[in-house]
Amino acid sequence: MRLFAALALVVVGCSNDVDPRVIAGGGVGDGEIDGEINVAVIDNDTDAPIAGATVDVKGNQKTTDAKGFVTFTDVEGAQNVTVKITGYRSAVWMGVNGANVTIPLTANGTTSVPQATLSGSLAGWDAITVPAGHAKAAFVTYSQTDDLGNAANSIPQNNGNVCIAGTTCNWTVISRTGTVTLIALIIDRDLNGTLTDPSDDTQKVIGYAYKPGLTVSAGVNQSGLVLDQIQAGDLDTVTVDKGTPPASLTEFGAVVGIEIGKHEVIQLPLAVETPTPTSIIVPKRTVFGSATYRLTAISQTTSGDMGAQSVVLRQGLTTTALAAGTWLVPPAGVTATRTNAAWEPVAGAKAHSATWKDTTGDLLEITAFNAQIKQVDVPTLVALPSSGTLTARVSAIGADFDVNDFSLEDDSALLWGISAQPVNLP
Repeated sequence: MRLFAALALVVVGCSNDVDPRVIAGGGVGDGEIDGEINVAVIDNDTDAPIAGATVDVKGNQKTTDAKGFVTFTDVEGAQNVTVKITGYRSAVWMGVNGANVTIPLTANGTTSVPQATLSGSLAGWDAITVPAGHAKAAFVTYSQTDDLGNAANSIPQNNGNVCIAGTTCNWTVISRTGTVTLIALIIDRDLNGTLTDPSDDTQKVIGYAYKPGLTVSAGVNQSGLVLDQIQAGDLDTVTVDKGTPPASLTEFGAVVGIEIGKHEVIQLPLAVETPTPTSIIVPKRTVFGSATYRLTAISQTTSGDMGAQSVVLRQGLTTTALAAGTWLVPPAGVTATRTNAAWEPVAGAKAHSATWKDTTGDLLEITAFNAQIKQVDVPTLVALPSSGTLTARVSAIGADFDVNDFSLEDDSALLWGISAQPVNLP
């Protein structure tokens, strides 16, 4: 009997005390909260630890150490975690239930994007011909990372990356850092008999040139780079089936991606052709080894910031028939003030979030990992300004991962959609 009693005490007294660790890109893991929760705070762009951040769990506040960690004890079950530090957008993760939680913070305001200038030529440009009354053109760009919204993926180019006609194509691209593939879209532009009026021109992609595997370091410019043309036999035609976007979202666009590494993708927007097609020629996957295709489809009410939107992301595709499939409708019944936000949960969503911003950028994002939550309150720690213009946006998130066991970096392929409804604050 004493042995059984001792075992019972062991069972009753057990807890889930794990070593603190950073979950790649942010995330939740290592079993349910039973006794303590370790919170790590990292920079969303660099993954560097953020020291000195204030973290709140159940009204208790602590400051992250030099490694970005803080630990709370005497906690059990799902918790709401609030994080704040000057220079970053504040964040709240609601209903997380993992002994380790890593929250990535996005720097607010204007930050410097590490970059370098790359320049060179396009091989065989003089041999490319187009029909009379047409002009050949090339648009050179660099591969992107998988970090959605990262400014490094949209560096302004000053038109140096565009070639039009002529016997040579000498280009300049301002690129992000890291492993980069340069690619040129070669275009046949039909001038429709009006050389001085581009408004009636149409254009079609007729080929590609590329240079893979460049290592780009901040401030280290590279010149004399040659883009080699991809042979016609290494091109294929992909078709895009947009499925049935939400009826209220009448504007449609799509981007075909070539996933050439775990976090490197070449993006080829259909809108580069006019009129916008339902198919486009692209390099075969085999040009880049074990690459796969992806489809990013966007449907929205308007191109402005205050339009409702839904985005579908289909990754790891191995055929040339790309289908958008199921879409998330934008959240309905959205209301927001400076102290709370509310909405009707979206069917099929894994989580919802509410983001507040002013004229300088995002101030606060609250993510609810329980899909049935329909209202969030702004915690006192991250209270919003009492005056000034604010807007809010409520989003529904579609993903196939367990909200209590995921890594935003390792499980990025499981994210398949997001929809959003903005609202002006009174």
